[in-house]
Amino acid sequence: MDKINKLRDIWDSISKVVNEQIDLSQKELINRYMDVFHFGEYFYVIFNTRTTEMEYVSPNVENIFSYTPDDFYLQVVMNNIHPEDLPYYYHYEQSAVRFFSGLEGDLFFKYKFAYDYRLKTREGSYKRVQQQIAPIYYFPKGGVRTLGIFTDLTHLNITGVPKLSFIGMQGAPSYYNVHQNDEFMQSLNVFSKKEQEILGFVVQGLTSEAIAQKVERSIHTIRNHRKHILEKSGCENVQELLVKAVREGWV
Repeated sequence: MDKINKLRDIWDSISKVVNEQIDLSQKELINRYMDVFHFGEYFYVIFNTRTTEMEYVSPNVENIFSYTPDDFYLQVVMNNIHPEDLPYYYHYEQSAVRFFSGLEGDLFFKYKFAYDYRLKTREGSYKRVQQQIAPIYYFPKGGVRTLGIFTDLTHLNITGVPKLSFIGMQGAPSYYNVHQNDEFMQSLNVFSKKEQEILGFVVQGLTSEAIAQKVERSIHTIRNHRKHILEKSGCENVQELLVKAVREGWV
């Protein structure tokens, strides 16, 4: 319980001044926030920081971690995070509370934050997951209900320390690699709007031919876009680009 109590202490600082909520049904909320690129198998949870309970866990958790939805809860997560990643987990949750507490009221629901870490499966092996979290309801007396999306990144062979980013939606600016400094510095767009679209398709595993058909452009144009994306990213190959795109929050 010490691990849970440490999180309670962090979440006790969640803003109590949010007056306007998102007026959407749960189904509409899921559709709104699940409209993102996925680069592996994923499942999602609805989590309540006031009760520290997962109010809903989608069935696909069993395909990834071999837990049934009823057997996957916060204590299981805390007990199975890789020991080297646990300090980052606490630090990033604390950073998220600080970030959202500094937002203007009209921005509370325009951000999600994401970080990756290693989590042990029921069989005992570790998988690296990216956890994306978006607030969907603020309680008047403090605390928040969130939508959490867990995506399996194991196949990308990502190594190194976990990375944290705050991703703006509906035109809000993004803040990448926040773990590298103590300030929330707005990130410049690395790619053009069209390059960003092409990158999303690349991450999804589409070939240049398939992308050309989707965006109704010539194969030559798509190959030029991919060349420019690699140059701007500083990557030498597509595998390196996939890993960097996920960890930098480009998609």
